[in-house]
Amino acid sequence: MNNEFVLYGSKVMIAHLNHSNVNCYLSTYKSASAFSKVYDTMPDFWEHTCRRIEDYADGKQGSKARYLIVEKASSQGVGYIELDYSNLEMPEVDIAILEEHRGKGYAFEAARILFLNIFENNSIKCIVWNAFRSNKASRRIAEKLGGNEVEEKNLVMEAMQAAGLKVNPANYEGAPAIVTYEICKRIFMDRFCNQEFIAADITVDNRAKDE
Repeated sequence: MNNEFVLYGSKVMIAHLNHSNVNCYLSTYKSASAFSKVYDTMPDFWEHTCRRIEDYADGKQGSKARYLIVEKASSQGVGYIELDYSNLEMPEVDIAILEEHRGKGYAFEAARILFLNIFENNSIKCIVWNAFRSNKASRRIAEKLGGNEVEEKNLVMEAMQAAGLKVNPANYEGAPAIVTYEICKRIFMDRFCNQEFIAADITVDNRAKDE
């Protein structure tokens, strides 16, 4: 992926994480993430996450694709969206918007224009969306994008284990449940690709094609 990759919507633009926006990405990520309070109480967990993000900006991208969500009106970072391609056929999305910018339709538009680009330019047939069961806004966006609920899991414990931290499953039995949605290409494209507003409000920076 070219580091200058940018998608423009009517309200937001999505910029690929690179050296020019990594500091903005880090501050936005820490505040917007569902783990923001955990990062404050567990500095080792945040340091691990921070290193992974900085390594990505340095070109060590691994299985993830990371993007900063920028408000067009102010040119300020308002959120982030990431795709984990550990499963190349079914990447998992992580998206979050700063609290003061929620309710403006930014998450839906960012996901919609990025998913459209992915489905149009790759062989991926499905994108996985995880949301806390209590997060009605995130679940509503997943459903609006055509997502189908498939399972529940404990993503908090999985994230701690992925960071290399020792985890006692018994301590996380009460952690908020995660609902998993599958957003399939056929349903998504049927819902969005032929609508006039898609052509009207989405453009791609010509300098930023996939390599």
